[in-house]
Amino acid sequence: MGHIRTVDIARWFLAAFFSSVALFYTATILRKKRRMGRSPVIRGDKGSLHRVIHDTFAVFRGLILLVCILRVPFPRIDDWLLPFRSLWHPAVIFSGCALMLTSFIAIVWLHTGMADLWRSGIDTERAGGERLIVDGAFAHCRNPMFLCIQAAQIGLFLALPSVFTAVCLLVGTVAIQMQVRLEERHLADRFGDHWRSYAARVPRWLIR
Repeated sequence: MGHIRTVDIARWFLAAFFSSVALFYTATILRKKRRMGRSPVIRGDKGSLHRVIHDTFAVFRGLILLVCILRVPFPRIDDWLLPFRSLWHPAVIFSGCALMLTSFIAIVWLHTGMADLWRSGIDTERAGGERLIVDGAFAHCRNPMFLCIQAAQIGLFLALPSVFTAVCLLVGTVAIQMQVRLEERHLADRFGDHWRSYAARVPRWLIR
């Protein structure tokens, strides 16, 4: 009985969580677009690796949102996700939910600190007004936003242990690693020695 209630609570949590994430980013993008006069989302050139990564993220984000919402009225969908039932333990599921919630709170905090400097993707056409952020969370990790997203992806797997979320985690991890390298190459070209000095003293993640 306790196990069933845990799964039900997590089911509602995941639906509410991803709905909240979708609303947050939609509101953030629209607000910044009004203030900046342009969208902060850059998909990249057609056929480029940047575009492939961006579109892959978009597809999986939409799929995860859809699955998590449909699981509420149609719980039998869980069987289609090929669950790892041995991991469906309250401690595992709740730890995943806690990790996701903590990561999202950190992401909101990072967004607040970055203000108009935040954007999704590599803006190769930006003419000016850009600076390299090296303080706050960025003084300890070069990619704190991606670190939080990766943590949330791990949390999703723990909150819903299944082949579906394992694939999402694998794809998300590969996409993040590739995107980070693309963005850091762009920053090295744009900021030169300033970036190289920063990268030499601050790890890409929390440890080198």
